[in-house]
Amino acid sequence: MQMKKNAGLSRRAFLGAVAAGGAFAIGAGGRAAAQAGGRVVMLGFDGAEPRIIEEMLGRGELPNLAKLRDQGGFHDLGSTVPPQSPVAWNTFATCKNPGGHNIFDFIRRNPQGPTGPFPVVGTGKLESVRLTPQGMVEAPASGVNYRRGTPFWAVADEQGKRAKILNVPFIFPADPMKNGLMLCALGVPDVRGTSSTYFSLSDRFTDGQLREPLSGGQRMKLAFDGTDTAEVALPGPRDGRVKFGQPGAHTTVPVRVQVDRKAGKGFAESDGKRVELVRGEWSEWLELRFKMSDSFSVEALTRFYPMEIGEAVRVYAGCVQFHPRAPYAPFTHPSEYSAELAERYGLYKTVGWAYDTHALRQGDLDEEAFLKDIDQTMAWRERLTLDELDRGGFDMLVSAWTATDRVGHMFWRFRDPKHPLYQPDAPEKWAKALEASYRRADEATGRVMERLTPEDTLFVLSDHGFGTWRTGFDVNAWLKERGWLAVADPAKAGEGFLQGIDWAKTRAYAVGLSSVYLNLQGRETRGVVAKADAERQVQELAAALLEVKDPDTGAKVFDKVHPGSAYRGEAMADAPDLVLGYAAAYQNHKTAAKGGVGEKLFEPNADKWSGDHASTECSLCPGMLFSNRKLAKTAPNIQDLGVTALRALGASVPADYEGDMIL
Repeated sequence: MQMKKNAGLSRRAFLGAVAAGGAFAIGAGGRAAAQAGGRVVMLGFDGAEPRIIEEMLGRGELPNLAKLRDQGGFHDLGSTVPPQSPVAWNTFATCKNPGGHNIFDFIRRNPQGPTGPFPVVGTGKLESVRLTPQGMVEAPASGVNYRRGTPFWAVADEQGKRAKILNVPFIFPADPMKNGLMLCALGVPDVRGTSSTYFSLSDRFTDGQLREPLSGGQRMKLAFDGTDTAEVALPGPRDGRVKFGQPGAHTTVPVRVQVDRKAGKGFAESDGKRVELVRGEWSEWLELRFKMSDSFSVEALTRFYPMEIGEAVRVYAGCVQFHPRAPYAPFTHPSEYSAELAERYGLYKTVGWAYDTHALRQGDLDEEAFLKDIDQTMAWRERLTLDELDRGGFDMLVSAWTATDRVGHMFWRFRDPKHPLYQPDAPEKWAKALEASYRRADEATGRVMERLTPEDTLFVLSDHGFGTWRTGFDVNAWLKERGWLAVADPAKAGEGFLQGIDWAKTRAYAVGLSSVYLNLQGRETRGVVAKADAERQVQELAAALLEVKDPDTGAKVFDKVHPGSAYRGEAMADAPDLVLGYAAAYQNHKTAAKGGVGEKLFEPNADKWSGDHASTECSLCPGMLFSNRKLAKTAPNIQDLGVTALRALGASVPADYEGDMIL
């Protein structure tokens, strides 16, 4: 597995390990000591695919990354098992494999549900504000991160180093630091506590469209009066005083929409605040105020993208986000940093799932709107990064962009002629959207390079690579077919969430993008597999999965199947028993990912979410690494970067860190 430490330690790493004393291994000597006077800057571009980067370098399209390659190097960067963003970015942060940091998948399961295991979000959650019956705040809203381990920037901070950590994924809530600042991004929820729930407003929705089950979205009917004015109630924070599912469980705020159909314009307003609506353009931010009691309100933001204002009206409303001047839960450190950024730049996007892939997938947003949002958000993050570089006052700066990942997910169908949704006549802008995002990354890198000194160390990286997703494989349907899983209620089982399963007759089940679990005695509520027999069952199941072939092509579906026992660390209790490593072009079917059991083993991926990496075998999906210095390690891994940053700053490295010094 990629997460195992490189057996061939460099002499420098060996001497560092021998010299370890107490809780830290002291990395002072050789090249690390020579660089201790400079700063360390890391730029992360989520999901940037090294094969495409290499092709673009060959065509001369990425001049700044080419300069970095020539100055230092360009390498594949080993990712994690599995190569999912929350897993990889937490390995980046903690310099540990998932068995040490406790993030194994986007989705995890609680094995001890009342009737059996049930799925939960794999990375963390938002604890909603808790109010007394009288409406007073008993406990404010707060974020919970399931990560274990100490991020390398916190280690540096404890040793007096100053760090600026900007938009690094899955660090919410912000780590307290004595000497630095932090802005959280991917992982910050909306005020409802979801990753991002959008709203689609139209006067033409049919009853069927309104009832259609959506992922991460809700449709609402605009009932216009004679003045072309309508009002909708946008739901916001959860009110724990009301039972979930009952009226009032989520506080709402009225939003009035008025349109001029001939002009293709209009406005949206709430609580005396108004933003203009223009067909085909993103609006400014509308500030919302959710009154939860006479003494407590929640401030929030949303913005709009009118798809149609004419004979029909259709308006996209983004998720209800934290207000940076009065955040529902802190997402920066210090907490006032979010308001400081609003003073500098005006209101800005705060939700972590920054690009609405759900709305694009389900037809409530179009490709042009999505790409405009990509441009605006990439520009904002670049502006922030350059501003913090110019302001100085740091030893380490880490800044990340996720647009490169989202474009890969949503626009791969335009670049793969074998994808079920391939359109040979698609606009060039869509077909080359991924390359455009990489050029933006190159431009940002160049502007950062202009601001560095010869003593500074620069890394440009991605956490994993990317590829096409043509076919989904329902591993739970396969487990059922092979007698590993039994279904008591097919309708319930098809809905997902590990419902409708006959646990007394089930030996193994899957939930999440890559995870398979045994139904283990003493661990699962109704476990049937004896602990003494678990290893044999894992080996038997892995061997059977590796023989699965696609009947249409004859290709093997899995490149590798990893035993969970290959992980190591303090968080092994939550590790899956098997981790699926799919072959190229295959991913876990959405039904199985949410803990469901479908009827078909294979299904063409007729979804706009057409590129992926999450279930791919990690050795087929490495990230990229550019540096302005030559590397001493030929096969760097994402867990090496934090160790290297600390050593380059002359800081001590915790003894439980697993990475190598690669300079």
